[in-house]
Parts: sequence; structure tokens; C-alpha cells
Amino acid sequence: MYETLSETEFTPALHENTFIPNTFVDISEFFNYKISIMKIYQGELMSRYNPRSIDTIISLARFRGSRIGVKYSEAFMMIFNKIVK
Repeated sequence: MYETLSETEFTPALHENTFIPNTFVDISEFFNYKISIMKIYQGELMSRYNPRSIDTIISLARFRGSRIGVKYSEAFMMIFNKIVK
């Protein structure tokens, strides 16, 4: 599962609905490209200090990057299903 601002944090606070990242990918090399692409989707962006603002996207990527010691990272939640025989 991929973390999406103003989506993954708005679900009810139930364990099965909570985004708990357990996989992080270094996106430092591509981060400026990501921001330039996000600016194309002006209708999806929010004003400063809101979940989908450019400032918040940068802040979250920096925070997630700090989890693995890189400048920018994206978080994922790997979902493991047990195989029952």
C-alpha cells in the first residue's frame, strides 16, 4: 500500500485501516522531478499547510527519508497474507 496524503491519514483509527509504513524507498534522485509533476496537477494540490501542499509533500518526504538516513523517501506498507493449508 502506498502512502497518499489526505487519503491514508483520514481513514478511521482502526488497526486494520491504519497506514503503518514498514518499507521505505529512497527517492532523493527523483524528488525534484516528482515535485515538477505534482505542479502539473494544480487541481489536486492544496494551499500551504494542508495535506496535499508542495510544502507538506516535501516535509513528509524528508521525514520518511530520515527513517532510512536519506534526503527523501516514500513509505509503503507491505501487506503479508498467511498461506493457510
